[in-house]
Amino acid sequence: MAEQTNVGVDKLCLESRKRLSMTGVQTVDGFSEQCLRLTVNGNKVTVCGQGIKISAFSKATGNLTADGEFREIRYGDKGKPFSKLFK
Repeated sequence: MAEQTNVGVDKLCLESRKRLSMTGVQTVDGFSEQCLRLTVNGNKVTVCGQGIKISAFSKATGNLTADGEFREIRYGDKGKPFSKLFK
């Protein structure tokens, strides 16, 4: 059975600030335990926190799962973060 791709669709699901699931991820541009830098359907996304680890990433489907303590999600290079939502 062929895997379904999520071209043109980006979805972000954050569970209890501990597990992040995203679709539409084209590339992982950089990562550390404090920060993930991604390209999601042509847009730059930065996710910051502590103890971040990528659990799964499929370039073919664009699905990414990461675990850690997430504190900030920023769209664009100079976009305002959504961190106030997580307080």
